[in-house]
Amino acid sequence: MSTQMIICLTISALTIIGYLSNKLPMGVVAMSSLILFYLTGCISSEDATTYFGNANLWLCVCMFVVSAGFTRTQFVKKLARKVNELAHGSVRKVFFGYMILGVILCQFIGQAVAEFSIVAPLLGASVDEIGVKRSKVMYPLAIMLLATMAWLPLGAGYAFPMQVNSLLETFEITGSDLSVFHPFLLRLPGIVIVCIYIMTVGLRLAPDEPPVAISASSPAAAKKEEAPLPPFQEKCGYIIFFATCAVLLFSGALGLQPWIIALAGAVMMVVTGVLRGKQINDALPVSYFAVFAGALSMGGALTNTGAADLIGKLIADLATSVNNTFMVYLIIFLAAFIVTQFMLNSAVMWSLMPLVLATVKVMGISPIGAAVLVNIASTSAYSTPMSCPLIPLTMAAGGYDFKSVFLQSIIPSLIMIIVGVAWTGILYPIF
Repeated sequence: MSTQMIICLTISALTIIGYLSNKLPMGVVAMSSLILFYLTGCISSEDATTYFGNANLWLCVCMFVVSAGFTRTQFVKKLARKVNELAHGSVRKVFFGYMILGVILCQFIGQAVAEFSIVAPLLGASVDEIGVKRSKVMYPLAIMLLATMAWLPLGAGYAFPMQVNSLLETFEITGSDLSVFHPFLLRLPGIVIVCIYIMTVGLRLAPDEPPVAISASSPAAAKKEEAPLPPFQEKCGYIIFFATCAVLLFSGALGLQPWIIALAGAVMMVVTGVLRGKQINDALPVSYFAVFAGALSMGGALTNTGAADLIGKLIADLATSVNNTFMVYLIIFLAAFIVTQFMLNSAVMWSLMPLVLATVKVMGISPIGAAVLVNIASTSAYSTPMSCPLIPLTMAAGGYDFKSVFLQSIIPSLIMIIVGVAWTGILYPIF
C-alpha cells in the first residue's frame, strides 16, 4: 500500500466520520475533504474544477429551481381541497388523499422536510375535524414520504441517476448508465407493499394518543402563507415545469443535453416572475451542490491513488466467497441501512456509493442493482431521530417518543430489506 493510498483512505475515513458526527454542515465537510484531496495530490486542479462543472450536477441544481417554481403555484392547495371533498369523514381516506399529495410533492421538491411542512398542517387540520389524534397519521405519512422520495421519473427523480452516472464516469465504468426508470422499477415493489401495509395495518398500529405532548413549534400550526401567484405567473409555473419534464424525457431523441433543458426551465421560472428575490436564493441547493461535488472528489481520489481497486477487491473477495446474489445484495443493503439510522441519509448514500461502485468494477458486474439498493436503503431511514431531519420534526408534530417511532418502523424496514434485496437479485443477478 503506497503512501498516497494511505493518505487518500485516511481523508476518506475522516470525511465519513465528519458526516457521522454531524458537528459541521455536510457541505463544509464535503468541501474540506475536496481541499485535502487536492492539497495532498490525490486529485489535480483540473479534476477539482471538472467536478464543479459536472453536467449532471448542474442538471440537478437547475431542476431544484424548476421544481421550486412549480410549488409556488396553487396545484397543492387545489389538490388538498379535492381530498377533503372526497374523504367524507374517513380517517383512512383523509390519510390516503394527503399521502398521495405528499408523494406527488416528493417527485417535485426532493426534500422530505419541505413536503412534510406543506402536507402535515393540512392533514393535521383534517383529522382534528373528525376527532382523530395526530399521532395516528403523522409517522405513517413520514414513512411514505421517505419511501417515495424522488421515485417517479419526474423533477427530482432525475437527480440520483445523473449523480450515479457521473460517478460511473469517474470510475471509468462503461456500458451501464442509469436511467430514471431503473430506480423507478427497482423501488416499485417495496413502495407498493409498504403503502398497502400503511393503509391496512400501519394506521391501526399508530398510537391512538400522543405518547408525549405535541410541540407548538411543529407543522401542526399553519405557517404564514405566501400570496398566490398572479394568473399569468400561475400558468407559467405549470407550463414551464411540465414542459421541462417532457423535454427531458425525450432529450436523447431531440439531440439536446439534459442540463441545458433544465437550465432553460430554471431561467424561465425567473424571467416569467414565478420565482422572485429571496425565493430564487432559497431554491438553490448550495449544501447539496457541495456534497455531490465532494462525493465526486472522493471517487476521483480513490481511483487516482488505486485505493478504489484495493477496497473493491477486498469487498469483491468477500462477495465472491459468499457466492450468492441475494447474500451479496443483503450485505450492501444492510451496510447502508444500519449506518443511515445514525447519520443523514444523503451523507450515507454519497459516502458509500464510491465504495460500492469500486466493488462492482472489480467484480465486473452491472452497477445498476447495487447502486439502486444503496438508494433504497438510504431512503429507509426512519427508525431513529438521527437518521434524517424529518424524523424529529415528525416526532414533534405527532407527539411521538423514541420507542413509538422505533416500533412503528420495524415492519416497513423489514419490507424494504426483503423486497428490495429479492427484487434486485431477480432483475440483476450477480452469479
